[in-house]
Amino acid sequence: MLATILKALGTAAFIAVLSEIAKRSTWLAAALVALPLATMLTVAFIATDSEKGGVAIANEFALKTFLLFWPGLIFFVLLLGAQRFGMPFWPAFAISVIACFASTWAFTVFLTSSGIIKAG
Repeated sequence: MLATILKALGTAAFIAVLSEIAKRSTWLAAALVALPLATMLTVAFIATDSEKGGVAIANEFALKTFLLFWPGLIFFVLLLGAQRFGMPFWPAFAISVIACFASTWAFTVFLTSSGIIKAG
């Protein structure tokens, strides 16, 4: 339980630090976010949990994250595109979030139904 609390606090601190960095340098913050640091930490945390499969589950998680990264790009395309065509930020953001979830769900259905990944 303590390990879970420490992981949560570390993750929250990471997000807080990134938001502070973004206030000073959007480029640096974007570069740090573009690195899959959260995914790297998650894979490392999973790999060290030998009770639950460790490395095998970490590798499965990394593969699924890689596959589901692609439909997530729709968030950025829609957010920037909608604003370029004059849509205000918050409606563009909401549409982009909904589209991102929908495309990720649809791609997951495709990947599982085609046998590329197992559900779960």
